[in-house]
Amino acid sequence: MIHFVVPFYNNESNLAENVLAIHSFLGRELPGDFEVILCDDGSTDGSLAKARDIERAHPSIRVVGYERNRGRGYAVRFAALGSAGGHLIFSDLDLSQTTGLEHVLVMKARLRDSQVVVGSRFLRESETKRIWRRDAVGRAHRFFVRVLLPELKVKDPDAGFKGFDLAWLQKMCRVSRMNRWSWDMEVLAIARANGLSIAEIPIDWNERHGAYSSSVKLVRDAWEEFRGMLRIRRNLRKGIYRL
Repeated sequence: MIHFVVPFYNNESNLAENVLAIHSFLGRELPGDFEVILCDDGSTDGSLAKARDIERAHPSIRVVGYERNRGRGYAVRFAALGSAGGHLIFSDLDLSQTTGLEHVLVMKARLRDSQVVVGSRFLRESETKRIWRRDAVGRAHRFFVRVLLPELKVKDPDAGFKGFDLAWLQKMCRVSRMNRWSWDMEVLAIARANGLSIAEIPIDWNERHGAYSSSVKLVRDAWEEFRGMLRIRRNLRKGIYRL
């Protein structure tokens, strides 16, 4: 069973289009072996009502959530702890616009022998089209990850497309401390600290299209991630992440 988690926050205008594209692909390729979990990260617009409409029309879609916005990491953790058995894959809402959904099948296959699989935009085989500001901030981010968290050895730690053995993810969630973007780095640090297998798969990634949108605020979130790296490094030294 694949639990495919899509966190959302104030995405009323594009929620249905993106979710139904993912659902249609999974229904065609993995019939009867998946559910889509839409996790409402405290939306204040009509997103939750829209999600409920989609849920009523599709039995393999489940909506969960909470009232206050807490961040992508909290949303994935919340969904993971409310699921049982198999594997969990999460993606940003716009996955069907930024990358080919066939990468989901590659990720599923790699989860047979790895506890964590990262869809990476920065492997040699990856093909990317990035907005230049995001590319510049991304390069700086990866530099600081290499300096502050060299044990990660992951080229794209903050990619919004990852897969997990669900039982191991639930264990990692119970020692996790981060809620927002830094959670991606933290969960990889927890996996490395406990000897879990992490695989990276190349993906194509296109941000330069008319429908692209992101909830990332570059300066604010870059600063949050830098502080997160320092906290993760401190937690690793204290042994907080031992399972």
